[in-house]
Formats: sequence, structure tokens, C-alpha cells
Amino acid sequence: MKTKSMSMRAMSLTVIYLLLLGFGMTFLVGCGNSASTVGTVDKAQDPSKAEVNQNAKPLQGVSADRVPATANLSVTDLEAALVDDKGLQLIDVREAREFATGHIKMALNRPLGDLEKNLARISKDKDIVLIDLNGTRAESAWHVLVEKGYDQNKVKVLTGGMLQWRGIVSSAGSNSSADTNNSETKNSGDTEAPKPEVQEMVGGC
Repeated sequence: MKTKSMSMRAMSLTVIYLLLLGFGMTFLVGCGNSASTVGTVDKAQDPSKAEVNQNAKPLQGVSADRVPATANLSVTDLEAALVDDKGLQLIDVREAREFATGHIKMALNRPLGDLEKNLARISKDKDIVLIDLNGTRAESAWHVLVEKGYDQNKVKVLTGGMLQWRGIVSSAGSNSSADTNNSETKNSGDTEAPKPEVQEMVGGC
């Protein structure tokens, strides 16, 4: 009887151990998936970019995946506009987890994949600056807004995105549609002082 009791106890402990192990593996795999979205900077890795390009109609004089030169806004010009408090509407189109790791003060998070669902929360009366990591998703967002009736003269794309805002990529070595792998990074002697950002607590792992 005693042997049977010990055997049942051993089986119970084994089952509990396996359940805990399975839960732990699920948690770790979930963290890996969520972390991988943070580094999405490439057009080929950005499914929402591909979806937007397929559905968007090309504007007159503008190719389907580029924005006109007049839509580009440099980091310097954005800084000056913020200092002058020109009432810009800063829209960060990165994913929420990317946004939480650091974003420009006053920026609102409207991920590209959900942009069309949130148009009611983006004013057509104010000048808009679209921000992402390196500029590619912001260009897609520009096309979405213009196609939905926003004045293309009021919608701007931050050249180089947050990489250039943070001084990781130089203005000479980046353009708004360049892949980060082809962008020139600044030499340590050319690094600018970090610009003001807001950071939030990121949940999970």
C-alpha cells in the first residue's frame, strides 16, 4: 500500500513538472516572437508594407513606393518646428512594442497595420509628420493617408526615421527609402547629442 502511494506521488510530481516545462517553453517562444517584431525595418519583412503597396493606387507623378521630395522632413527641420511649437501632429507608425522602447515626445502611436482603422484619430487640419524606424513604413503610411483624402502638402515623412533622430544613421548616408544595411553609420567623432525621447515600461520579457 505504501509502495503504491509513493508511486502515485511520483507520477503526480512528474505530471506537474511536465506541465511547468510546457508552460515555460510556451512563454519563451512567445517572447521570441514578440521581440522579433521590434527589428522589422525591411520592406520584405514588413507584411503591412506589402499589403499597402498592393492596394494603393499610384498618385500622379509619384511612384507606388516613394514619396515626393517635398514630403521629406529632415531631423533638423523637425527639431526646429518642435522648438517653435508649430502644432505638428507626430504619428509614429511602428508597432506598440517598438514605440514603447523610445519615441519622440508628443508622438502618437498608430501602427501601420491598423492605420486605416485609426484615421478618425488623425486630424486632417494639422500638418502631420510620419515616423518609423528608418523611413520605409512611414512612406507607406504617407500613401495610405493621401489616398484617404489627406492633403499631401500637409503630410511629411521624417527622413531616416528614429535611426537618424537618434544619430545612429547620418543624414548623408541615408534616404527615406534606404535599407538600414546600406546606410552609413556615423563615426564616433560625428555622433550628435541624443535627442529627447520618451521611454515606457515594456511588459512581458
